[in-house]
Amino acid sequence: MGQYQTDALVLGVKNWGEADKIITLLSRDHGKIIATAFGCRRPKSPLAGALQMFNEVDIQLTRGNKLDTVRQVSLKHVNRTMSADFSAMAYGAFVAELASNLAVEGFPQSDMYDKLREIFDAFGSRNHRIAALAAAFQILEFSGMQLSYERCIRSNVEIDGDAYFSIEAGGAVDKSVIRPEDRDAMEYPAALRVFIGQLLKLNWLDKPAFTVNGKIMVQAEELLLRYLYHVFGRPMKSLKFIQQL
Repeated sequence: MGQYQTDALVLGVKNWGEADKIITLLSRDHGKIIATAFGCRRPKSPLAGALQMFNEVDIQLTRGNKLDTVRQVSLKHVNRTMSADFSAMAYGAFVAELASNLAVEGFPQSDMYDKLREIFDAFGSRNHRIAALAAAFQILEFSGMQLSYERCIRSNVEIDGDAYFSIEAGGAVDKSVIRPEDRDAMEYPAALRVFIGQLLKLNWLDKPAFTVNGKIMVQAEELLLRYLYHVFGRPMKSLKFIQQL
């Protein structure tokens, strides 16, 4: 069982036993890592301070048959907005859960890692609800499960004006090729398509340059959540956290 060292983002923390934690990490080089941090919940544990949600750490682990084990960890960057702002924490937890569900163990995730660093750092200066929505659409682009927003999934023709969106088919469907069996198809107005395009292109290092009305926001959230339920077969756990806001 070999040891290895890597930079990682903390995406999940769960209590285990009397004093231990199960930590979910995202590494640029190793993808998703699930590890045990023994004694992490003891007040004097050297692991306790660094292994908090949204932190970036330099971590040393030992490979195990089922779970790796945390040996040493040092803090590289702490996101103070996430730790102090309940709203940022809730929406950030949604982003972290999605990234954790989409990341692959043992497979390099450099694009997702770098994108998450930008996203977490930007949460303090943006509307948390819009930030989480933009983050989710962008993270899906790295997963191999991205949807077709601009072109009809059946005809490959660029969508012009209002259309439909089919979760089962995997994207936008032009009105001319909609089928009676497309019972899951939802309305896909041009304004929603434009908004999703803006979310996908959002530069996290710049101030947001667009606004959106409430109806389009709700439609974008409905589309996203319906797709995630289709992919995972269950609601996102972090949604309960957001519903408390």
